[in-house]
Amino acid sequence: MSEARAAGGVRFDVGELEARFSPLESLGRRLWLAAVVNTQGEPVPRLRVLCTLRARLLAGEPPLRLGDRWPEPDIAQAFRAACARLPLNTLARGSEEVSDQVLRSLLWHLDQVVELESRVPRQGAIEQLAQAFLDDWQTRFEDLQEVLRVFETLDLAASVARWSELRGLLRSQRWQHVLEARERIERLPGVAALIRRLGRARDAPEPEHVVEMLPVASLRSPQRWVTRTREVDLPGAPLETEGVRRSGEFDRMLSSELLQWRRRRRFLAARRAEQTLLSYQHRQFGLETVRVRAPGHSRDEKPRRTPRPQAGPMILCVDTSASMAGAPERVAKALVLEAARVAGANRRDCLLFAFSGPGDLLRLELGTGPDALSAVAGFLERSFHGGTDVCEPLEAALEAIASERWEMSDLLIASDGEFGAPAALRERVTAARARLGLRVQGVLISDRETIGMSELCGDVFWVRDWRMFGAYGQVESPVHASNLTELYFPGAFARGGGPDRGPTAPG
Repeated sequence: MSEARAAGGVRFDVGELEARFSPLESLGRRLWLAAVVNTQGEPVPRLRVLCTLRARLLAGEPPLRLGDRWPEPDIAQAFRAACARLPLNTLARGSEEVSDQVLRSLLWHLDQVVELESRVPRQGAIEQLAQAFLDDWQTRFEDLQEVLRVFETLDLAASVARWSELRGLLRSQRWQHVLEARERIERLPGVAALIRRLGRARDAPEPEHVVEMLPVASLRSPQRWVTRTREVDLPGAPLETEGVRRSGEFDRMLSSELLQWRRRRRFLAARRAEQTLLSYQHRQFGLETVRVRAPGHSRDEKPRRTPRPQAGPMILCVDTSASMAGAPERVAKALVLEAARVAGANRRDCLLFAFSGPGDLLRLELGTGPDALSAVAGFLERSFHGGTDVCEPLEAALEAIASERWEMSDLLIASDGEFGAPAALRERVTAARARLGLRVQGVLISDRETIGMSELCGDVFWVRDWRMFGAYGQVESPVHASNLTELYFPGAFARGGGPDRGPTAPG
């Protein structure tokens, strides 16, 4: 019933009451209690203004303005000045978690005005609480800026409500491992590009000159060498715009940033130093022709251009065995960090299996969950350093891919390739490729390709200069090509047919 009669005969309209509190739906549950019981102003006007403040923060605008009906003018003036001293609007832009935290903090400090003004004059109480709000967010702002410098997004810090945990992480040795891995991935742009292309959630057509043959299950002709063209990250090539990111580069800054801050040059310089300017993200790449193995086709079959799926969930199997200790393991962990960054920035699911010997298997989700940031930092300081058993992680990965959540995933194996692949495991991988369209990519962190990697991976990406991350900092690789095994032992890859060698990672 929409109406009921009270004891005194007064009509009580439930629909009207629900309409008055309808702004709660826009605020979200995290703000409900603090917004309803706050001591400043009447509940209904307060809820409406809070919805407006939240919308402003999400749009990247200052929350408090002249003319707002809540809070009272003297309180609003003091807190508006405090907000102006910190760019909270830029930090909260597009982030519901940060926007809600700003409003929760604002409501908490406003709620203390009534209690504090009973002991000190009202104006003094307001100024004291406004300063406390500013001091609180000064510390939080610095912490979140640390996260932004590494991840360029706050999605991995989705649990910012637990400020003490985040602050402890940023001051721990684990965070130093994160910073070191971030520095390494910047020196491996090819690996970062490979991570971005993983997944099969949507189609991205190949360039006009790239033709890929559709697989035909009935064909049983032997494999043959064919010529294909691939994209390779190449400094000096023409720029291609991929999106928007945070940086400190004026030359790539969005025009909206310049218009917004044209009268505040000092603040613009501070944002540049903090690497938080909204800038275009460019990519420089060239085309490389490579020889790869491909199934043979009948003469009457015509090539057809097929879309290349990309940008979906990712599943990583990362080798942390004893043979990976040192520089190879550092490269592998930098790869994991980049996967976490891509997953957080693009809201993609990412599943990690770190493996070593039998029973040594670590399963982590590196998406945007509440503990994603701590999980990444914890993994970067952990290793098994045992034997190498690739069966357990691959079986777990194939089991995950069979589920609805991960069925559009690509599988990436990062290893030095010092393992064997049993026939049963190879058959399961082949069946998953045929049935689900699974693509298995390999990142070879070694001097030579191995039979184990070639039998499991369709494409192998060779990190040639992995030695630069070792204790001695050696940059030059003594090996001219990754196919040493095939060169000196021609029959070694007869069973698997050899991998489709992709581009190498530039140093």
